[in-house]
Amino acid sequence: MEDALELLYTGDLHLGRHPSRIPDDLDGPELSPKAVWLSTVQEAIDQDVDTVVIAGDIVDQENRYFEAYGAFEDGIAQLDEAGIPVVVVAGNHDFDALPEMVDNLDSDTLQFLGREGQWERWTLEQDGEPVAHFDGWSFSAEHVYESPLEEYDLPETDDAPQIGVLHADLDSRGSRYAPVLSSELRDTPADAWLLGHIHSPGIQIDSRPLALYSGSPQPLDPGEQQAHGPWTITIPKNGEVRAEQILLASVRYDQVSVDVSGVEDPQEATSVISEEIKEHVRSELDTRSLELSLVRVHLTGRTDAHSALVDRHRSMERDLGFRERSVSVRIESIDVDTRPAIDLEDLAEGDNAAAYLADLLLEIENGDTRESYGNMVDDSLAAVRQAHSANAYNPLRRETELRDPDDNDAIEHLEQQARVLLDTLLSQKGGNA
Repeated sequence: MEDALELLYTGDLHLGRHPSRIPDDLDGPELSPKAVWLSTVQEAIDQDVDTVVIAGDIVDQENRYFEAYGAFEDGIAQLDEAGIPVVVVAGNHDFDALPEMVDNLDSDTLQFLGREGQWERWTLEQDGEPVAHFDGWSFSAEHVYESPLEEYDLPETDDAPQIGVLHADLDSRGSRYAPVLSSELRDTPADAWLLGHIHSPGIQIDSRPLALYSGSPQPLDPGEQQAHGPWTITIPKNGEVRAEQILLASVRYDQVSVDVSGVEDPQEATSVISEEIKEHVRSELDTRSLELSLVRVHLTGRTDAHSALVDRHRSMERDLGFRERSVSVRIESIDVDTRPAIDLEDLAEGDNAAAYLADLLLEIENGDTRESYGNMVDDSLAAVRQAHSANAYNPLRRETELRDPDDNDAIEHLEQQARVLLDTLLSQKGGNA
């Protein structure tokens, strides 16, 4: 370290897990969290950083301990050989597996902080002088209902920067995963808080103390959109702490909205979708490390192809794929939010089933659905919740935390069904209400 302390920071590696929805023909070990972890290690060595920081959930779950152990050991050995210390804390997924793994590793530079839920400090020194203090806390059980900062009583120092390392759920009162408030972070003497738990990366507090979530370095499911990768944290002797993301993820999940107004058939829609996604890859994505883009397509607009798109969107998901530059592009899902090419206002003037559906859709567009169609929203919500509780979703519940359906989900479901039914009625009547 010369003029500034340089850290490489990541978290939520979930070694042993694999990104979901990867097509079989493209899947392989190069798309695993292990591969991005080893790329992160090489980045730390190439940049000759002062310390690597990992903010919990290194191991996905205890039953994946052995899958994670070899990959983690390999990376730590490389950092050890390069003389780069590593600071880690345990999260809710690896509260029991990580301490055991750390104890079994032969490393002179690996620092596990906060064992048994007790705050602990490790000081990085150079020539016998402190250059940074790392204050860390680890989960000691799967669920922690109180803020760890209630017990944070490590002394303030002025001889070197203080960096807090914590796996926690920020600004989420009542969470089971160490709920912490931004105000609590601001009340500490730390210069920066490096957080784990939330898989979407981003800065939470942009002033001193800087607070941010690294996010998962490799996204793990379609809910983890945007760019992913570790961060460099620069702490100058005088000046503001800086954070910059390094885009090392080889997989990216995205959503692209495509207006298919005027499209006459699914074949034409396929061409429009392809062009929109290619432009998205060219103009929006950093493709240096990216190998696979999985896109959730949201179709909008009024089109004569509405019913055909509803009927055929699953086959379109399977069949639509291409390469754009060095990136393989596949469709994760297609959400058909189009509307039949009809005049709802004119149709709603009638006195039949089609008019009723047209009025319902207009109410949904205007955001007044509950006022006029509350009973239908209730019935739709009950149906969506019944589907949500089906056994088929149990594997997904074990991997992620599914939120309970709400009114928005019910209205979306109601709207989709009403559009399909209206289009069917009009088709049966030759397009006349």
